Amino acid sequence: MFEIKYKDGAGRAGVFEVHGKKLEMPYLFPVINPKRQVLDVKEIEELGFNGIITNSYIIYRDPALRQSALEGGIHALLGFNGVVMTDSGSFQLYQYGSVEVSSREIVRFQDEIGVDIGVILDIPTPPDVGYERAERDLEETLTRAKEAARLSRKMLLAGTVQGSTYAGLRERAASGIAALGFDVHAIGGVVPLMEEYRFADLARVILHAKLKLGHAKPVHLFGAGHPVIFAFASLLGCDLFDSAAYALYARDGRYITARGTYKLEELHELPCSCEVCAEHSARELKGLEAEEREHLLAKHNLISCLEEIKRVRQAIYEGSLWELVEQRARAHPALLEALRVLKGYSAQLERLEPVTKRSAFFYSGMESLSRPAVARHIERLSWIERRGAELVLLPDCEKPYSRTYRLTSSERYHVCIASPVFGIIPLEIEETYPLTQHEGVATLDREQIAFMRRVIAEYAQRFTKVHYHTSLGFLGIEGEAFDEVSQFRFEGGEELKLRALADYQLGRGAGEVLFAGAKAEYSRRTGRIRRAFVDGELVATLRASDGIVVPTIAGAERLLRLRYPRCRVVVAEEARQFAKEGKSVFAKFVVDCDPEIRAMQEVVVVDESDELLATGTALLSAGEMLEFERGVAVKPRHRRR
Repeated sequence: MFEIKYKDGAGRAGVFEVHGKKLEMPYLFPVINPKRQVLDVKEIEELGFNGIITNSYIIYRDPALRQSALEGGIHALLGFNGVVMTDSGSFQLYQYGSVEVSSREIVRFQDEIGVDIGVILDIPTPPDVGYERAERDLEETLTRAKEAARLSRKMLLAGTVQGSTYAGLRERAASGIAALGFDVHAIGGVVPLMEEYRFADLARVILHAKLKLGHAKPVHLFGAGHPVIFAFASLLGCDLFDSAAYALYARDGRYITARGTYKLEELHELPCSCEVCAEHSARELKGLEAEEREHLLAKHNLISCLEEIKRVRQAIYEGSLWELVEQRARAHPALLEALRVLKGYSAQLERLEPVTKRSAFFYSGMESLSRPAVARHIERLSWIERRGAELVLLPDCEKPYSRTYRLTSSERYHVCIASPVFGIIPLEIEETYPLTQHEGVATLDREQIAFMRRVIAEYAQRFTKVHYHTSLGFLGIEGEAFDEVSQFRFEGGEELKLRALADYQLGRGAGEVLFAGAKAEYSRRTGRIRRAFVDGELVATLRASDGIVVPTIAGAERLLRLRYPRCRVVVAEEARQFAKEGKSVFAKFVVDCDPEIRAMQEVVVVDESDELLATGTALLSAGEMLEFERGVAVKPRHRRR
């Protein structure tokens, strides 16, 4: 069972259930050497790990270990009752060029010893090899994958994506692996990229693989065992990691943190308060015997890894994963370069980005301008029905903007904020997340100014005349400057605002069908629109926390005037009655939906005859709800009576 609970970016927090044992994702498998354990398995279990990974090839090649595993099983051999994943020997194949076992034999051996998650014996291809070799290795990996997928087995099986640093080969490999029905999708051949700090290339490898792997299977990034990479890889959609670094680094006297690695000999203080660091000083650790020092360093290193994984899960839950990634990117220039690579994949990431979150949008540098939320905003500006022939531009100020300026748009003037974070924000839609729910900086950098100029210049082409506040002169706007904003003051305009909100959130034309002739009811406390009526009938409410338009059943009936399947999630006949009763819509029963649906968007639930059943909040994007077999796709809100 693989079920998503929370999302941010392409990151997923959820549950992966393996033979009745649950892993909270993103999850880190500590690597256990079956011959030499720096940390006892019980110690690892006590730290909170309920899943580990070991090497089945090492066990297979050692007569005593092999016999013990065949007789008592892998769990008894390791003394561990949690989830056991095993690698197949691909690492040894990469290191030594050959292994003394066939692909079929090692997959069968993993199953025979009771492994929970096995791995095919893929061909790990190093970065930058010639295209012909990379393609040849890939074809052999796919041949082995097809053979392994046909084998009868009790364990779950991971199929590995190879292809070196060639984007096209990675996509071809991902398509092939996805078509074979593996339980876990793995991305391999990336350890050299991480060892050489080639995080930008790593990002490209992950993104091109994810483009073809689909959504419904957990993705394991092999060999990504250092905490500096967890947030970044999770943001791109990796769910599972494995770490041998905690032990290997300890052997070399290296001390792991979420911001990088230190040599113990160079540390004056231990920048951590885990149990190891709380009970020992740097000087004391240095003075210990080698074996004890290695043991304590390994424990600290693994705790640091676990803490970062928990930090990533929390960030996904609260919707601050982008902020965490941008913080981590400041730890090393190579990570910052990787973050900048994501600008070229904005459309791919936007499809998975939720439309609203618990956390506000925090600007932390020019990279924030390339986030999917910004690209989405600029794209959706074109969805709004144009009103007002003249554009009025005001400087950024205290939010909510309309209350500060006491302005709104009218049939003549279209009033907007020149935003250092989103480029331009029409006042009609300012309450929608994250346009009001964001924080920037007072001192603008060159990148922000260039970004504002570009977005405003493009947007201004829609209007016959432009008016701009004199304080915006630094943008070089073509138009007429003004000092006093009161000349643009206009009372009313509530229908215009409601229609713009619906267009922006639900797509072109939604405002007209939902809010034509609408009257607004305002909150006495905030002065904001809270409910909208058409001919005396309540058609929608506006959520106070994020400005999201929440249609009632009456509003949903109006939205069904939009061309099929706009705004819809279509459920199978067998789930029709459950949806009609206001129960959760599970992904396995979704047969069609609007391809523009994003997680946390308000949707209309209909049956296969397009009959209205309910409304609710989409917890998954369109692609995800069509692929998943487990988990809730739509959380119900209103049901048709």
